[in-house]
Order: sequence, then C-alpha cells, then structure tokens
Amino acid sequence: MHKDENELAPWKLVAGLTVFAILTAFGFGYFGYYLSLLLKGLFSAAESVTLNKGAFYCLGAAIIGCMLLYFGVRKLQGKTVSTIQNRRASLIFFIGLGIAVVLPQLIHYPTASYLQAQGYSECALQSRQWLHDKVMVFTVTPEHCIELARADCEEAPVRQKCRLLPQFSTSKTGTD
Repeated sequence: MHKDENELAPWKLVAGLTVFAILTAFGFGYFGYYLSLLLKGLFSAAESVTLNKGAFYCLGAAIIGCMLLYFGVRKLQGKTVSTIQNRRASLIFFIGLGIAVVLPQLIHYPTASYLQAQGYSECALQSRQWLHDKVMVFTVTPEHCIELARADCEEAPVRQKCRLLPQFSTSKTGTD
C-alpha cells in the first residue's frame, strides 16, 4: 500500500486531536459557565447581570470542533468518509458557523433591551470589548457599578479602568 507523503503520522494526528479536544471542551465549558451566569442574573433579579458574547462565539467553535474530532478519530481508525457523512459534516460546519456569527447578536440585543426595560444600565467601568468579543455588565444602579469597579481596583489597581476612579488615579493634580 502506497502511503501519501502529505498524510500525518499517527502520533501527530493524536496530538492534534488532543489539542482540538481540549479546545472543544474549553469552548463548551466557557459557554456553559457564562450562560449559567447570565441566566442566574436574569432569573434572580441580581444587582448585576453579565452578558458575554464571546461565550456564544465559543459555542459555535466548539460545535465545529466536535465535527473535526469525529472525523479525526475516523481517520485514526482508518475508516473512510462516505458522501452522506461528508454532507452531514458540511451541515454541522455551517450550523456551527451560523451559531458563532448569529447567536451572539440574537442574544445581545434582546437581552440588553430587556435589562434596560427592567431598569438596568450598562456599567461602562465593568464592560469591556476586544474586536467583536464584548462582555457587558448591567447594574441596577450607577452606585453598584462604581462599587464593582472599586472592588476590582482594590485587587489590581493597575487596571486601566482604575485610572477613572479618583482614589486609584496616579496622575498628580496641581504643579510640582
């Protein structure tokens, strides 16, 4: 039997699958944690509610990771991929991609509208964004927002948001 020169050695395939398995498990865990945090905040009328759009991106990526793991294990077992399995893989890929692209927006806007209608406002001191990944913290009162920021700044006063709070500001007032 002729071995394809582009084919990975079994140990490399196992190593790659292990990395994919870890990333996929992390994606599901990250999603589950932030979904439970969101639901807990929504249903318990908490003083603050956290919505992490990145967790919903991770869900889509984890679904795609499951598909890749499935086919990686089949490759390791030496099994071929049928046309039907290939179609299903394409469907799973597009579902995962759709979840990663659409679900964060579908969750963000209705949740933010609902929370604002309930009297919450977004706490800019606690919210953060990096590219499309956005973590929004909604609080019942502006005072609670400041309390949360103060608590974070007491733990790590070098954070950028801490410069916005007078007691943690390192800038000098007046002349030297």
